[in-house]
Amino acid sequence: MQRITEIEIGTSRVGILGDPHLGRAFVRGVSLEKRGLREKMVMDDFQQRMKASGKYDVFICMGDLFDKWAVPYSIVFQAAWAFLQAASKNPDTMYYVIGGNHDIARDLEKKGALDLFELIVSGRGTRNVEVVRHTNPDPRADIGGVTCGLYAFHPTMSAADVVSRPVEIAFGHWDTMFGDGNLIPTKKLAEMGCKIAYTGHVHLPDEFKRDGVKVVQVGSMQPYAHGEDNGEMYVSLTLDEVEGQDLSDKCVRVLLAPGERLDQEVDCLQLTVQRVGTNDEEAEEVSMGDFDLMALFGQAFEAAAVPDDVRSQILTRFEETRVAE
Repeated sequence: MQRITEIEIGTSRVGILGDPHLGRAFVRGVSLEKRGLREKMVMDDFQQRMKASGKYDVFICMGDLFDKWAVPYSIVFQAAWAFLQAASKNPDTMYYVIGGNHDIARDLEKKGALDLFELIVSGRGTRNVEVVRHTNPDPRADIGGVTCGLYAFHPTMSAADVVSRPVEIAFGHWDTMFGDGNLIPTKKLAEMGCKIAYTGHVHLPDEFKRDGVKVVQVGSMQPYAHGEDNGEMYVSLTLDEVEGQDLSDKCVRVLLAPGERLDQEVDCLQLTVQRVGTNDEEAEEVSMGDFDLMALFGQAFEAAAVPDDVRSQILTRFEETRVAE
């Protein structure tokens, strides 16, 4: 099944952005000369999708805009600027950003990347971008004449308790097989009149029917690990299969039989080795620095090419919020 990037709802054409996970660091099994390449691929993909979003009446990010609640400021600014530019260029397109489990800290008192993103976007007076948070008391919207529910990941309430009003179509950030309180509440959705539910969170696209509700896993914006695609980017190959292949755009896992060794260089984005019959992968481990709360705003602004007037407004709003807290 292909990743879902657009659907039709009533009279509206709706663009779907699966979990982008901006700010994810690809380190394990990545050679020094390839460091930063996957990160750039992800950001470039995201920016291109935002530039093309004007062809839709509604554009929905399905959660986990960011890979962690705290990512480098430059990532937040690039994401916010992409949305601001798209919203300004396409005033008739409504943009929704659903909060995912990666977008908030376990300590709910902490402010993070999604909070700063929302602060920047709202600070520009943008009316056609809405961040859907778990604190929204009525997460519903009319899309193409159809009542839709947009449900953020809720850190303290079960998914079933969040759904409290009638909807015809639902968008959320749910687990679909396991997940305790975050398991997609198909029974409750069915009671509320929902016929189809789209969910982010699960990175591999799929669809099934449960309790009379059609559930569609839209898939993440890109695959980010083995098992999250069908071989488009992440491949598992035996030692013999590696020979003679162009793997420069692949993340490769080499499956070694007992006694085999990988002695050759493999030109690929990421390389791991797994012994047949085990679940353990061997790769070079390199730890990266943690999120630096004291990172210089100026460096982030330069990296994101944020205009001077926008920089001033962001800094003013940020300082006002910091002092208020």
